[in-house]
Amino acid sequence: MMGGLLKWELKQTFSSKAFWITGAALVAIPALMLMMTLKDGDFTGYEAYLEGLNNYSSFMMLMIGVFAGIHVTGAFEGRKIQAAVMAGNSRIRILLAKFFSYSAATALFSIVSLAVSTAVAFAIKGTGGIEGTFARSVIARTVVFMVVEVGYASACFLSSMYVRHLGGAIGLNLMLMMALNIAAQTLIEHKWAEKYLRMVPAGQAIFVIADFSNKNVIMALSSAVIAFTAVLVLSYVKFGKEELK
Repeated sequence: MMGGLLKWELKQTFSSKAFWITGAALVAIPALMLMMTLKDGDFTGYEAYLEGLNNYSSFMMLMIGVFAGIHVTGAFEGRKIQAAVMAGNSRIRILLAKFFSYSAATALFSIVSLAVSTAVAFAIKGTGGIEGTFARSVIARTVVFMVVEVGYASACFLSSMYVRHLGGAIGLNLMLMMALNIAAQTLIEHKWAEKYLRMVPAGQAIFVIADFSNKNVIMALSSAVIAFTAVLVLSYVKFGKEELK
């Protein structure tokens, strides 16, 4: 039953207008902004690649809240969640399918957008300036950064579970992502806060770009796993006991 529910959820997600519109924006806008930045800036290819990572994180923070609101809160408003419960699916299975489809979508946004931006960076500026091997400095860093971004975006899944009005969910998500980013940007200026920032995806979205040491890679991936776990637990606390109307 779980397999069928997940297959249905993924089909609904990948065929939705919200998925395609959000995906198109997250691929096109960071790439265009990178091209505009590189046109007049003095960058090596590797620096341009890192700038592309930073651009994606900035636009993901603005766009993902809308997608999360539609994906989660919109499903409640459209009574898709209620229908799944009435069909005999357990709430934990519904939650897992919903969260997995959301995470798969955000991962796909990241993979495609980062691949395009990376291609743009090296096509315009060449491959100069790479520190270490291409496999580690670019490919591995991109994969870890993608995992961190999915973990960062999971915060919007959680907040959307607690709001039952689509406009309210989108507004809350945008404020949440902005607040997390502002907090991370502010705290990173303080040495005492560094160890705490490395424990959360909002902080690692900054650190992974500059620090790809083995120690920080482990911390970055761990921060994403912790975020996924916390989101699922807190989402179930809300959803598991909620009276569906």
